[in-house]
Amino acid sequence: MLDTLKQKAKVLVVDDSQESVDLLEYFLKPAGYEILKAYDGAAALEIVENNPPDIILLDVMLPKVNGYEVCEKLKKRQSTFHIPIIMITVLKELKDKIKALEAGADDFLTKPFDSVELLTRVRSLLRIKFYYDEIIKRNQELERQKEALMREDLLKKELTNLIIHDMKNPLFVIQGNIQMMEMNRPAATSQESEIYTQRIARSSRSLLRMILNLLDISRLEQQKMEIEPVLTDLNSLVSDIVESFKDIPEHQSKSVHMKLREDLSNAFVDKNIFERVLENCLNYVFQNTPEFMSIQLETTPGENGSILLRISHDGKPIPAEFKDKIFLKNAQPELKKAGYKPARGLGLIFCRLAMEAQGGKIRLDPQVSDRNSFLLEIPTLKSMKKNG
Repeated sequence: MLDTLKQKAKVLVVDDSQESVDLLEYFLKPAGYEILKAYDGAAALEIVENNPPDIILLDVMLPKVNGYEVCEKLKKRQSTFHIPIIMITVLKELKDKIKALEAGADDFLTKPFDSVELLTRVRSLLRIKFYYDEIIKRNQELERQKEALMREDLLKKELTNLIIHDMKNPLFVIQGNIQMMEMNRPAATSQESEIYTQRIARSSRSLLRMILNLLDISRLEQQKMEIEPVLTDLNSLVSDIVESFKDIPEHQSKSVHMKLREDLSNAFVDKNIFERVLENCLNYVFQNTPEFMSIQLETTPGENGSILLRISHDGKPIPAEFKDKIFLKNAQPELKKAGYKPARGLGLIFCRLAMEAQGGKIRLDPQVSDRNSFLLEIPTLKSMKKNG
């Protein structure tokens, strides 16, 4: 790797003498170096700014800005201090060499110089430069990895807080209704007891759904979840789940309109998993539909014999920039901060992964902007054969 880097190294030759520049180029070019040239100090500084070399051969006696000044300027800059500089001079006094080192030079040569010595010193300093570059590159990569881990850790904490908050709601309902049953036990009628029991049962199912989502999201992401598709009566399944949500008291003021076609093929899905997809999707829809507003469900033929189920609802629409993000785990904290409710217990993330695992899709219709319209592309036996 190092030999390859050497062959690609850029050497800036700075000398006001054309003959000296030509001589240095004559020695260096056969070694495979790319040669940059400057004939005064100001031009050298401009080249370094626009096209940084890997090493600089710098004459001391230069017009406009002398070599000592050029060296000192470059060594004081954060962006250029690591570029090795070999000062080349006809001056032989010790004080001149000391002055070159004090300006920051890494090495120096006295004219006339030997070509072998020149190439040896260039190779030696380039080796150090490339090691330095490699260390910087690896440090930057480690810094990027560190930042990615910190972002991932922050996301985990934010998701954990969201999930804990979501789980507290059904637990609070369960705990509250148990306390009410205890307080009213002597005087409670069978009807009142039944109300408490139903609330506890609904909250228990909600909590179980969240727990299953979390477990299955991990399995689906790792492709370790077994999918066992069977022919399923979609209309019956949808109708039963909708009725279960309509029975919940807080949803009874919301109207539901269904147009489920009878002439479509049966769905070919893992019934248990797909049932949870519908439950999670409809849970989000019912939770985000205001009182006395409506929900629509409609089935139509999809591509290649699949079934397209559209679930639309009134309420605050998800803006275009979040329509894909609502199905992504790492975007849930962002959604909440923007004032949009993520699905409880990462329900829509489960929906996306579960649909994809069965050869289907779920998305928000980008063409609908005044409400939310979920599109579920549901596989059938016919569509799976065509796509298989």
